[in-house]
Amino acid sequence: MYRDRLLLRSALAVLGVAVLFSGLAVSLAENRALAQTLPSPLQLPGMPKAPAEAPPKEEAPSPPIVAAEPAPAPVLTPAELQSLEELRQPMMELKGLLETLEGSIERNKENDGELARLRAELVDLVQTSQDRLATLKTKTDTVRQLFEKLKPAAEVDAAPETEQVIAERARLGAMLGEIDGARKTGELVQVRARQLQTDVQKLRQDLFTQEILNRSPSPLKASTWDKLAYDSPGAWRQIADAASGWLAAASQQWFAVSALLVGSFFFYIAVATLVRRFVGYQLNAPRIAPPGFVEQAATVGWVAPLLALPGLGTIGLLAAGLDTLGLLALDVGVIAQQAFVVLAVFAAVRALTQAVLQPQRPDWRLVDIATPAARRLNRIVSGIAFVFSIDLILQDVIRRLYLPLSVNAMETVFVSIAIALLLLKLVNTPFDFKMGDAAAPTAEGQPPAPGLQTSAGTAAEPAAPHVPVSPLRPYLIKLPALAGATLLLVAALLGYVGLARLIATHVVVTGGTIAVVLVIHLAIRSLLDGPLKTLLEDSFGLDPHQAAALRRVASVVLNSALALVALPLLLVTWGYTTQEALSWLRAAVFGFEIGEVRISLARILFAVGLFLALVFATRLAQKWLDTGVLRSQRIDQGIANSIRTAVGYIGFILAVLVAVSYGGLDITNFAIVAGALSVGIGFGLQSIVNNFVSGLILLVERPIKVGDRVTVNNQDGFVRRISVRSTEIETFDRASLIVPNSELITATVTNWTHRNSLGRALVTVNVSYQSDPEQVRDVLLKVASECPLILQHPPPWVGLDNFGPNGLEFLLIAVVGDVTAVGGARSDLRFRILKAFREEGIEIALAQHDVHLRDLDVVRGALTRLAEDRAREKGAVEPDPKPAG
Repeated sequence: MYRDRLLLRSALAVLGVAVLFSGLAVSLAENRALAQTLPSPLQLPGMPKAPAEAPPKEEAPSPPIVAAEPAPAPVLTPAELQSLEELRQPMMELKGLLETLEGSIERNKENDGELARLRAELVDLVQTSQDRLATLKTKTDTVRQLFEKLKPAAEVDAAPETEQVIAERARLGAMLGEIDGARKTGELVQVRARQLQTDVQKLRQDLFTQEILNRSPSPLKASTWDKLAYDSPGAWRQIADAASGWLAAASQQWFAVSALLVGSFFFYIAVATLVRRFVGYQLNAPRIAPPGFVEQAATVGWVAPLLALPGLGTIGLLAAGLDTLGLLALDVGVIAQQAFVVLAVFAAVRALTQAVLQPQRPDWRLVDIATPAARRLNRIVSGIAFVFSIDLILQDVIRRLYLPLSVNAMETVFVSIAIALLLLKLVNTPFDFKMGDAAAPTAEGQPPAPGLQTSAGTAAEPAAPHVPVSPLRPYLIKLPALAGATLLLVAALLGYVGLARLIATHVVVTGGTIAVVLVIHLAIRSLLDGPLKTLLEDSFGLDPHQAAALRRVASVVLNSALALVALPLLLVTWGYTTQEALSWLRAAVFGFEIGEVRISLARILFAVGLFLALVFATRLAQKWLDTGVLRSQRIDQGIANSIRTAVGYIGFILAVLVAVSYGGLDITNFAIVAGALSVGIGFGLQSIVNNFVSGLILLVERPIKVGDRVTVNNQDGFVRRISVRSTEIETFDRASLIVPNSELITATVTNWTHRNSLGRALVTVNVSYQSDPEQVRDVLLKVASECPLILQHPPPWVGLDNFGPNGLEFLLIAVVGDVTAVGGARSDLRFRILKAFREEGIEIALAQHDVHLRDLDVVRGALTRLAEDRAREKGAVEPDPKPAG
């Protein structure tokens, strides 16, 4: 035991020395890096070196103290002047660029496109100024730190300063003033640029409000239709002229164009047939159990691209063919290019909708809705995507062919009404839950039961009724859809064409973006519940609780990244430029300043990840120690637990320090927190700190250790865990007794296994006074020697303990190798003693009791009277015998 304690103290001492030397190494490295940033404050370029220290001489009479001469004017070297000019010049360039942008904004107050471009340049200007100010701040801090070290001493009797020190301080002060001037110029540019951003945003908002509230003639008026009828012939002529030019160019290659169209048609039919059969073969195969969520989400990942393949392949074939033939150069060709892009997006949206909803396969449906609702929702989403795609193509035609304004307004009205009607149909669709839509397929050759998947991919609805659902549920989908449909109809019918187009665009694009984000979120969830769970539990050997904790952390990180990517997309759909959205994302991720503190979400997330990684590495190190180094039988279990706990504490503290440092917080500021914490400890945290210190004492001094059998407050049990605040003791009833560490240090604790694990089994036996005491002793010793749980060294001992009232009292004392087996040894000894006594004819003394009855005559008389009373009652009850004959 002494050697184990010495080994533990040596290990802790070596660990403390290692931490001390690592801290000194880091401090020396920081000082060396700081010293290399600027020339030595006492040795300037071009100045003579300081003479070597002369040997001490006899002290001469000290000269009288003379007043210090005025400090010489600071002199900067050409290299330093050039460096300061390089710091000032970028700030002056930013100032000139800002003045140019101010003039451009003044000249383009009515041009929204130009204002958007200028605002993007202002955003870039602010970012550039931030980067340059960060460089200046680093330079300023370095020079200021050196300048503070050369400040004159505050003591009255301080030694006079040398001219070199005074000149160096003046030089550093001049440099600090120049750098500070450049920094203030940059801050002024940054503040003015932010003000201009606000002004530009207000101008754009005014233009936007004016545009969407500009009212056109209502389609409910007859004059609107008259105007459309008047403008339609001219619009048709423009379309015919554009089409005739393209047809003339195509007619010269009519055979190639015809072959391209026919080939594209058959290509679409062939690929669509192959994809439909392959998907049906994979998804309609009999299964023992319905697929789970992970399988459903994984299926969406490969079914959606396959379903989109026919449409995308056909569009790509047509685009490549027409481009090869040179038919994408005219106005119709340019419109066709835009149409191909729009149709490709429509094909992808339709394929994703079918893969998620699976109208014909309830088993593989990712969302929990019934089959009728899934089919109807699939048609509605595809219809909205189709109408919006046609609207984009028609708007491109109107813009490129300069069609009349009345045609543009009426096309917007028709599209708005169509989208509004589809949204109302969506609101009217009951989203019943998927109950009984699908079950496990039957064996091959048997008819499917109601609701089972058939070979053709169809599903029969179950006979069980669906659970009724509120018409407006889910509210997050139907209430916005109802509000958007109402606003669309009102705006379109009242003539607010710009507002109607804005609402339609935002409803479709925002809804599509949210749907895609939700699908990606489900994919992340399936990834965490499937492959990542298997990797953590099987490959890394983590228990389910640890794996679940890591998966929750990964879920937060991945979903946060998804939100950061989706937010700029939503901002763009709501009218912000790409540069504005990216600037907001950059500010949120890479940092923004609050006072003098810069908060960077990326650094914070990376610091959290670094902390988790270090904690995870610490747990792996502890597990390696448990299964490898500390598993040796020569190492005491308590020492192993102490080393493991110390590694955990050190790893956690290092993880906190590294994460806090990387997160951008100055560790030196924690001295203030420590001071406030000490006050709190004095008032309310004293008991917690007392328990913490007591836990450290338990781990180092080890009066008790894990695995010991102890008695605390009349409670017996085994020590299972020593933590920071308390110790867990498992009682013989399998209950966990939580004892504060301070009680184990200050109170009396019985440790049955502190020195060794030996235990004593005491058995008391009473025999009658007629028994032979020597025979009893021999039998007890023989029984103890035959018991396998009893140690023979030291040998068992039997003694005549007392002359009891009922017989002779013998005491058997035997030593057991493991204190936990004392109860079993006692029971085994009693069984053997009882059997041996019966074989030897030794009588076990029973308790003898003498009963003394007082007033025995009275009792006898009462009993006689009771017997007579019962005889009389019996004679009165018996009936008379019947007469004979």
